[in-house]
Amino acid sequence: MLTAAAFPRTRWGIIALVTLAYWGLLAYQYTHGGVTGHSFLARADMPTISNWWGGLTLPLVAYGLSSILQRRLRAFGTNAAHADAALRQATAGFVGATLYGAAMAIGFTTGHEELSSFLFTALPLVALVLPVFRAEYLLGFIAALSMVFGGVLPLIIATGVATMSFVLHATIRRGVRWMLARRASSPT
Repeated sequence: MLTAAAFPRTRWGIIALVTLAYWGLLAYQYTHGGVTGHSFLARADMPTISNWWGGLTLPLVAYGLSSILQRRLRAFGTNAAHADAALRQATAGFVGATLYGAAMAIGFTTGHEELSSFLFTALPLVALVLPVFRAEYLLGFIAALSMVFGGVLPLIIATGVATMSFVLHATIRRGVRWMLARRASSPT
């Protein structure tokens, strides 16, 4: 069982897994017709970004986001039970975001663009309910999408999603909580 105390070692495994999986994809593409690139909005008139860039960006993103998660776990200090609970929540968030991103990628590659479009447009609702601006959500989402869209476009998308989620959590969720608390405390 993964514990917060063992996370620093596991963190390097996560970074290695993301890096090796992506470089394996690059090696496959290189030996099977060449490394591809992706255009913004899948339009030919937009600039194309080579998947080679993902070989640099993904390890850096995995390192940076796992560092943020490790710092968050360290904030619990000697309270191992709370740190372990936070790590379980982070693991669930990572897995959920990976599955969400994989569903978007699979929908796109299998010709079911309506599924990808639906999942993309549902992101604000998901961001309202879940804190997808956290590192574990971003890492899972970026890692899953990068296997289809390269390592740069998912990073750009995730940055927008994280910003939107943070704003929604900072404004709408807090505003609703404030209104509910005010309503509960007001005399009837």
